[in-house]
Amino acid sequence: MAKSCGHLGFELSPLLFRPMAKGNFSTVDVLVLGGHPSAYLAAALLKNKSKFSVMHSCIPGEASGDRLVLMNPALFDLHPILSGLKRKIEAAGIYGIRFLADDPATASEFRSKSALTCVALLKDVRTAMIDLAKSEGVELCNPKILQIHRLDETGLDATVGKETVRATALIMAGDLGEQHHKLLGLPEEWEHGVLHRYTFLKCKGTKITDMGSRPLMPMSLDLKGRLSWAWLIPGARHMQIAIEQPLDTVAAQPPMELLKHWAGVLLAHGIFKTPLDIKESEVEQMDLPFGGALAHEGVANRTLLIGPVGGFYSATGEDVYPCCWSAVHAADVLKKSLKEPFLQDAIQAYRQKWRTTLGDYLRGPQQNLRYLLPLVYRNQVMTTRLTEAILMGKSVVR
Repeated sequence: MAKSCGHLGFELSPLLFRPMAKGNFSTVDVLVLGGHPSAYLAAALLKNKSKFSVMHSCIPGEASGDRLVLMNPALFDLHPILSGLKRKIEAAGIYGIRFLADDPATASEFRSKSALTCVALLKDVRTAMIDLAKSEGVELCNPKILQIHRLDETGLDATVGKETVRATALIMAGDLGEQHHKLLGLPEEWEHGVLHRYTFLKCKGTKITDMGSRPLMPMSLDLKGRLSWAWLIPGARHMQIAIEQPLDTVAAQPPMELLKHWAGVLLAHGIFKTPLDIKESEVEQMDLPFGGALAHEGVANRTLLIGPVGGFYSATGEDVYPCCWSAVHAADVLKKSLKEPFLQDAIQAYRQKWRTTLGDYLRGPQQNLRYLLPLVYRNQVMTTRLTEAILMGKSVVR
């Protein structure tokens, strides 16, 4: 028989009431889960200038692959503790975008005098955030076992490695698996059209093309006439060729075909001097919820969702800045909520807080892209605005 958790409005399955691991027992104010940089940032912010006890745990089996990511420099202004990371993350500046149509005679570009955004390896961003969490005194662990057993009106019980942990609240940046969804009251599956397949090949070195000292990022907005986006991202020591497509188009249009087609477009436009040899064994794929947070609430049972599991990717696929912005909002709300008598009621402020600021950033220019496409190649003002929208999150309509 299922056990009820009172006014929280959910029942706990008997399968979730497995014996907890025997071993050390500890009590923390907040347990933060996930290997994304936003999780380490949330933990660091919770600990910063507070007396709260904070534990961060990686999720066993969670993918932690590496790729080049666009990183809005506004990241370093989200909170004072981030300002020092500028010198710790190796990044390359991007000075604009060169928009390429499939037709090699059709292209447009906008180039700024200064860098509009930068590119870094996700691994390097993660390492910097881990060091930040350590410096703030966050307890970090990388367990082989992680399981939440029960949740009530005062907190939750979990096994983290060989330790039993009692936490008052939870912040999640990664998915614990379906067995925990009902217990934590997590949102249902993503709505149709939210998940996009991101397919990429990260190449060592930068010799496959000469982008110059102030590079533009080659980009397609309508690959093969399907409104799929494609990028050639120039980094400091790597380059990354990538495409995205709605998940429900993968069967009709295999990602490898799209990626090879994009390589051909780059060759036709003279970006590549010789054909790029794409080996399927070296290509990586992942499914990302573009703008997914807009379809979910981000608040569960004593839990705030941030980063990837919260769907905090922009509609243009941007990762680090919006995910870390969600962490800033979550930490701010939870710091206040932990002092309130009814935590579940207090954390509801999270959804209003991020929607009034980060929400606009997540929407991006894709909604009206079909109507904007002809102007991108004919109107320099539109080329400029779309570049600033993609790289900086500015509105196309001003």
